[in-house]
Amino acid sequence: MPSSASEGPAPSADAAAAAAQAAAYSTPAAAYGASPSFGVPSSSGGPGMYDGTLKSLSEKNGYGFIVCEGTFSQYKRDVYVGQGDLPEGAKVGDLLRFEVSLNNKNHPKAAKVSILSSA
Repeated sequence: MPSSASEGPAPSADAAAAAAQAAAYSTPAAAYGASPSFGVPSSSGGPGMYDGTLKSLSEKNGYGFIVCEGTFSQYKRDVYVGQGDLPEGAKVGDLLRFEVSLNNKNHPKAAKVSILSSA
C-alpha cells in the first residue's frame, strides 16, 4: 500500500538523536545532573521556600541564576538572584534555600537566600 503524503519521510537517525538529547536537557535537573531531591519546595524551610543550586554568578553584572525543578515547573525559567541577595561566600554549585517573588515582568526572583551546603 502506498504511504500517504501527510505522513512525510521518516526522521533520520541524526534528527532522532538530536531530539533525544534535547529532551534529556529540557529540565534543569537533567541539565545539571541533579538528584531526584534537587530543586523542590523545601520540606523544612516553610511554605513558599525552595531549595535549588546556584547555576551561575556574574560579579561583573551583579547577579546570577538559581536552577530549581520546583520553580522551573511553575515559571519555565531559572530564578534570578541579585548578588546583594546572596549570602557572603556563596559560589556556583552551592545548594541554596530561598523564597520566590516576582519582578515587574512576572519572572521569578530569589529573596531570603541561605546556603544549605557548599559545592
